[in-house]
Amino acid sequence: ELRNHSDEARLRLILLDGYVPQARPVVNTTNATIVDVGLTIIQVMDLDEQNQIMTTNVQVTLKWNDEHLKWNPSDYNNHTRTVFSIREIWTPDIVLFNSADVAYSQHREHYLLTAHYNGTVEWVFPDVFRSYCDVVITYFPFDKQNCTLEIQSWSRPADELLVRHQPQNVRQQTQYIRTEWQVYEVSVRTATMKRYLWLVFHINMKRNHQFYVNHMIFPFSTLSFLTLFVFWLPPDSGEKITLTITILLALTVFLQLISEYTPKASSNLPIIGIYFNVNLILVLISVVLTVVVLNFHYRGPKKSRVPRWCRRIVIYKIGRWLGFHFISREQLLAPTLPRKKPISYRENANGDLNRPRKETKIKLKVLKSAAAAAATIPDDENEDLTYATLQQHSLTHNIEQILLKMQTQFDP
Repeated sequence: ELRNHSDEARLRLILLDGYVPQARPVVNTTNATIVDVGLTIIQVMDLDEQNQIMTTNVQVTLKWNDEHLKWNPSDYNNHTRTVFSIREIWTPDIVLFNSADVAYSQHREHYLLTAHYNGTVEWVFPDVFRSYCDVVITYFPFDKQNCTLEIQSWSRPADELLVRHQPQNVRQQTQYIRTEWQVYEVSVRTATMKRYLWLVFHINMKRNHQFYVNHMIFPFSTLSFLTLFVFWLPPDSGEKITLTITILLALTVFLQLISEYTPKASSNLPIIGIYFNVNLILVLISVVLTVVVLNFHYRGPKKSRVPRWCRRIVIYKIGRWLGFHFISREQLLAPTLPRKKPISYRENANGDLNRPRKETKIKLKVLKSAAAAAATIPDDENEDLTYATLQQHSLTHNIEQILLKMQTQFDP
């Protein structure tokens, strides 16, 4: 009966005769079955920051030794390998332990297994993993994430099925089109808990931030910079308050975009969110200041006087920082004459030094005009005297003293 089949068919019939797919492929059951796991990261399809789920397109390679699937190639026309389905021979129950799917993917059963004459079985299949990932968005959109894929046997402990990795089988595919995330390193380590052992693949990736810089950060910074031009607009233009409110609404829209990338259970706020909030507060302050400026502009000094508390804050508190200085009334009553240039006098016939009378009259006329102008300045004791007011009072007193001395010396 076997003569009517091809060499490969005869090989399959002989190998599967009495084969039990549910039993581990070892002769001595005390020996553990070693499964080599290889993982190729093809693409990080998506990283859901809100639900903290990573979707990855991978290619899984599983290798183990089946002691029941060995033959001599010369007996079968030098056939060194053959294929089986997942239901025909034993396969390890390797699963993604931190999977986010309730029902694990079953489409891998459509991919065949390759058995070699020395008992080595190789199973290569693509898969899409949806795993949980602890997303940290402190430096969004310049952030880097470290997500893990935990692979282990679902039902067999380490003394029955031992998973291990081969460094040459852990790699990433680079010729595919990049998505939002770029994988720059893949590492693996072994973890144990009680009798079970599993492999933890660390996927280190960084976000491609060019899109967010061009469509989020740059427009937001430009709108924030426009707030400075609000104070350059004249109050009569009627657009000061309109411009500030428009900028405020635009910044609010950008804050909503940030909230879409922030996990609801996250305890940290991205730095860019803090930057947006600070700019929003500054724009709110500019709105308040614009309202105050417009209020003072349209009320004017005739309708209402500046409150005393406001004058004290502006003149005494803020004025010191702006370079204003104040003198007391004692200094006003005892003024000192500023140092003048030396005056040239002519010697008369008697040996006295006299100034020309024509020049004296001109100087007296100028001093009298200045004294008359300075005398018109009111002196209200109930008002606070600024530096400029006190200087004017001091000038009046000095001019009067000079006039008195000059008239005594030069007038006939």
